[in-house]
Amino acid sequence: MIEEQYPFLQCSIQNKVLVCTGWLQPDNCRDKYKVKVEYVAGHEPKSTVLWPKIEPSRDIHMYKDHSLCLHYPKDMPWNEKIKIYQYTIPWISEWIVFYEIYLINGNIWEGRQSPTHFTETDQNLNKNTD
Repeated sequence: MIEEQYPFLQCSIQNKVLVCTGWLQPDNCRDKYKVKVEYVAGHEPKSTVLWPKIEPSRDIHMYKDHSLCLHYPKDMPWNEKIKIYQYTIPWISEWIVFYEIYLINGNIWEGRQSPTHFTETDQNLNKNTD
């Protein structure tokens, strides 16, 4: 289903983890981004920008392990009814748009979630797939 909806992604199962990678360039964005989504059943997907190399920062909603904070887990806990192709992939695209705006407008994040939601006590709730 993911590859049908998003032909730029190549998906495979690796050690019981669904891994999808591909190059994404949202409309009106200047750069292409190599992205990866890893999904273990029962856990929130882990979404990462592989290229270009981006310095992690809470200002841009990126965890220290380079995974993306795409939504506030306390507002919308992950469950099996949430589909990667319906939410995660569009959220990655949206994150890229906001990141490029951030680079242009003097490092001000324009995304819906305020960086104050992303505190030091918050942690990446993604399943470690390494």
